[in-house]
Amino acid sequence: MITIAIAVVIVLTVAFVAFPLFKSSDELDLSFVALTDPVLENLIVQRDATYAAIKDLENDHTMGKLSDGDYRSLRAKYETKAVTILQELDSLTRSKHNSGAISREQALEEEIGRLRRAASGETKCVKCGTPHAPEDVFCAKCGASLRGVRCPSCGRRAAIGDKFCGKCGSAI
Repeated sequence: MITIAIAVVIVLTVAFVAFPLFKSSDELDLSFVALTDPVLENLIVQRDATYAAIKDLENDHTMGKLSDGDYRSLRAKYETKAVTILQELDSLTRSKHNSGAISREQALEEEIGRLRRAASGETKCVKCGTPHAPEDVFCAKCGASLRGVRCPSCGRRAAIGDKFCGKCGSAI
């Protein structure tokens, strides 16, 4: 009896581990493609910020900080914004998928190349393109920060190129 139980656990574990290998390679992984496409990344950040705003709105209404009328009007506004963002995201991913503009393999290769360059110390300033060492904080040529900026609302350090804070969602 215990042998059967052990065999079932082993089979389930192998199935769980092997599941990602059998997924369709045609599916677009939004979180990975967003690393190579700034338009898509921006839409995903806007979507997440809108979702967070809706959650905050619901919490404020539940706590009694918002009246029913204000809640309904703000909720409708944020839902409209979310629908617009989702439609843009769908059309963008559909057009990329249909046109074959970026395949999953190409995106992987680009990301691997970027990570290899970063690991070897071949990093460049985003503003002027001057190479710099990984431990540098500012560009020697133009003086731009190489570590990103801080969010004006919460103070969290944002990565270079971020347009919105990952913690609070405010514009940077």
